[in-house]
Amino acid sequence: MLIAGGGPAGLTLAISLGRLGVRCEVIDARPAPARVPGAQRIGARAMEIFRRLGISGRLRDAGLPAEASLDVLICAGSLATPLVRHRYPQVAEVLAAGFEVNDGTMPLEPHVILSQYTLEPLLREIAEATPGVTVRFGAELIDFALAGGTATAMVQTGSRLRTYRARYLVGCDGANSTVRGTLGIGMRGQTRHTLRQALIYCPDLFERLPAGPAGPGSPGSPGGRAARAIQYDIVGELPCTVVVQDDTQHFVLQAPEGGPPMSALFEAVAGQLQPPSYKILHEGEWQQNLLLAERYADGPAHGADRVFLAGDAAHPASTAGGLGLSVAVGDAADLAWKLAGTLKGWAGPALLRSYEAERRPVAAQAITASFAAAQAERRWRAQWRPEIMDDTLEGAQCRQLLAQAATDERWHADLPGTERGYRYTGSPVIAPAEGTPRASAPDPAGYRYAPSTWPGARLPHIWLDDGTPLHDMLGSGYTLLLLPVSSDASALRYARELANAFGRLGAPLEVAEVTSATAQAVYAGHRQILVRPDLHVAWRSGDSKPDAAALAALVTGNA
Repeated sequence: MLIAGGGPAGLTLAISLGRLGVRCEVIDARPAPARVPGAQRIGARAMEIFRRLGISGRLRDAGLPAEASLDVLICAGSLATPLVRHRYPQVAEVLAAGFEVNDGTMPLEPHVILSQYTLEPLLREIAEATPGVTVRFGAELIDFALAGGTATAMVQTGSRLRTYRARYLVGCDGANSTVRGTLGIGMRGQTRHTLRQALIYCPDLFERLPAGPAGPGSPGSPGGRAARAIQYDIVGELPCTVVVQDDTQHFVLQAPEGGPPMSALFEAVAGQLQPPSYKILHEGEWQQNLLLAERYADGPAHGADRVFLAGDAAHPASTAGGLGLSVAVGDAADLAWKLAGTLKGWAGPALLRSYEAERRPVAAQAITASFAAAQAERRWRAQWRPEIMDDTLEGAQCRQLLAQAATDERWHADLPGTERGYRYTGSPVIAPAEGTPRASAPDPAGYRYAPSTWPGARLPHIWLDDGTPLHDMLGSGYTLLLLPVSSDASALRYARELANAFGRLGAPLEVAEVTSATAQAVYAGHRQILVRPDLHVAWRSGDSKPDAAALAALVTGNA
């Protein structure tokens, strides 16, 4: 198995494959993971995936402390003049609520603020320590060809050109993907404007940042004073955004094209706070894209899919709230167990084909939500007027209009409906369900998450009576959950039939009895729920049961 690209998608895929006993090699043209601005947030769904890999605690320890404020401030002209505060719950508050609220709405693992330049070296270190995984930076994929059921790749390592042969090749090589280009896969969507960005080291700035006004429903800190924010959006003649990084000593400055140099811009917006010194570690441009690959694999022309796209290679998009990173990690988790099942011989051809059918709509939904967030920001930024800070009636009216617009058009750093509420409705390996899930349909805007066991949905997290999270009971294969009402003879007989059917295919299946009353309430009274290795529901019991052999064949891609 060859993985081109050592970013979050490629390294997560490698770690996942290694844990499943699949040998793989990651190559990346860069000499090492780059210390440049990237995603700043790992969402709850991605953290659930990292938990199943046993590394979520290590990532959380490297991130912003759980008690830090995640609020966003809108400022006029500089960091010293805050206008509007938007309140977002701290990670510690989400953790506390997760223990108190056991109705399936809360994630098992809350999000974490962790800069991508911190995440990638950690993932690389973990991948290199994973048995069966080789990581090679400074190795660039030049070209590849498909023949005889294998991918033959040409890789440049220094002055040496090497030939690799692999059963499968996965392109996780970013927005300018060589894999995607070689396959001739087109892109759909739009390329928006270009932003300038800089990574700035200024160790004394964070302590000088203003707390700003209290936002709607925004309580102060324990000391009675609102805490500093994590993001500062500047409106005025020099529009820009300052984002605090995970160690609170580094900052990302983003601004439109044109305008003063980034050093002059930083001094203009931070000068009134008198930061004693700073250093620009990186300066460059960032193309805002909302693009989606027309397909995620090489297609049927070669008899079977041998090359796949994941992460930014499949959906190079500037997404809100770290959605791009979460979708990339989800791509890797989905593809890993399907590749492992195929290589181990129990998966049918439909299982790998389901990768595109499941993951491409998820990326499309994230892009749609991000476009809406960008449009909303444009609308409230348009409310700025030069007199907004004047101590006059006109100035007060301008401040009120901008604050109202920003509240009405509030963009979300957390879109739980988009991040955790998606459902694989068009998958060929998800059993159809009866009826229409109107009450639990995903929120199109992504602002709400409604827990659901509808086939294709992520199994909602709950705590069992002994304090164990149900997700931690699930192994690396399929799991058939037997809920309290499943103890009748017919249900137990069907569980045995299904276990035998999986056994004949060689597919992994565990049967787990769940005696929690909470499970019965949250999972809507379904007596049996078949959960896949990626925590998505493959089938749930209803008024009738499909033939056990037919169900096993369907969900493993052998139908």
